[in-house]
Amino acid sequence: MPDDIKIYLVSDATRFAISDVYHGYAKALKSLGIAHEEFPYHLFRHILADEMAYHVIHSTSLIKSKKFTHAMFIGGMRNVPDFMLESLYHVKSVVVATEDPHSFDPNKGRLGKIDYYFSNERSIAASGRYKNVHYASTGGCNEECGITPREYVDEKYHSDILFLGALYPNRQKVLEQIIPMVQRTGLSFKICGHVAYMKKSSPLREYVFDARTIPHAETVKYYNGARASINILRDTHWSPRSKSGKNPLNKSKFASESLNPRAYEVPLCGALMFLEDTRPEAREVFTEDEVVFFSEGEQLSERLESYLIAKDPSVAREMAMAAFRKVSSAHTYVHRLRSIMDVLRADQV
Repeated sequence: MPDDIKIYLVSDATRFAISDVYHGYAKALKSLGIAHEEFPYHLFRHILADEMAYHVIHSTSLIKSKKFTHAMFIGGMRNVPDFMLESLYHVKSVVVATEDPHSFDPNKGRLGKIDYYFSNERSIAASGRYKNVHYASTGGCNEECGITPREYVDEKYHSDILFLGALYPNRQKVLEQIIPMVQRTGLSFKICGHVAYMKKSSPLREYVFDARTIPHAETVKYYNGARASINILRDTHWSPRSKSGKNPLNKSKFASESLNPRAYEVPLCGALMFLEDTRPEAREVFTEDEVVFFSEGEQLSERLESYLIAKDPSVAREMAMAAFRKVSSAHTYVHRLRSIMDVLRADQV
C-alpha cells in the first residue's frame, strides 16, 4: 500500500441510515493501516448546520500539512454542496454511495465533478454509461457484528424470529403472512424499526417490539440474539419519497440487483438468515447450504417452521456457520476497501 495516500473520511449527514457503512470503512482503514482522519458528521449534525459543516470539511481537506490525497464521502450525498466537489483541487473526491439505485438521480448530474463514484448497486456500475463509476457492494464489519456470544446478549435482544428495518408496504405484506404460523407454534416474533409506513390496522403492530430507527450498536445485538432473521429487500416499485410506484430519484429505472448491508451483517452475527430471493446477487453470493431463500410470505412461513421446529437444530447452526465463513472470508468492509484502493492506486502510478 503506497505511503502517499491519505484519506479524509466523511460521513453523510443522515444519522443512522449509513452509520454502519461509515464505521465499517473507518475500521477497515485502520485494519489495513491506511493513513486517514475521520469526520463523522452524522454524530453531531444537530449542533452544526450543513453550510458550516461543509466549509469546515472543505477547508480541512485542503490543509497542506495534513497531506490528504482523497476525500471519501460515505452516503447518499444529498446534502453535499457542489462547491465541495468543484474546488478540492489537488484532493481527489471519492463517493461511496449507500442508497443506489433508490437515490441515484441527485448524483447523476454531478458525476463530472466527482473523481471516483463507487455505487452499491451493480446495475449502475455495469451499465457502461459513466466512465468514473465503479462497483462497491455493501458488506459487513466483523469488528462490530457477532462479537458477543448469544448467551451473553441481554434477554431483551433474544427472539426466535426477527425482522429489523423500515416497515415498507412490501415487507408488511410478507410479514403479515407468517402471523398464523407464529400464533400456532408459539415462536417469538419481534419487529424492530420505524413504523411510519405501517397501516394502523395491520396485525403486525402486536409484534412491534422497538418502534424506532435502531442504532447500529443495538442492531447487531438484535441479530446476535435472534435464531432467525428475515431479510426482505427494498421494493423497487415503491418509494418512501413519493409513497407510490414511482421513484423520483431513480428516473433512469436502474434495476436492483445487489444486496443490502443486512445480507452480510446477519451471517456475521451468527443468526440463520431467511433471504428474499428477488435479486440476482442473492444466489451469486450465497448457496442453499448457507441461507434459506424464500420468494413470498406463505413459503417463508413454511420454511421458518421447518428450520426452527421440524429440523434438527444442528442444521440451522451449520448453515449459519457456513454463511459466517462465507462473509468473513470475502464480504467485509476490509474486502470492499481493498477493491476501492486498487482503483485509487492505479491512478497513483
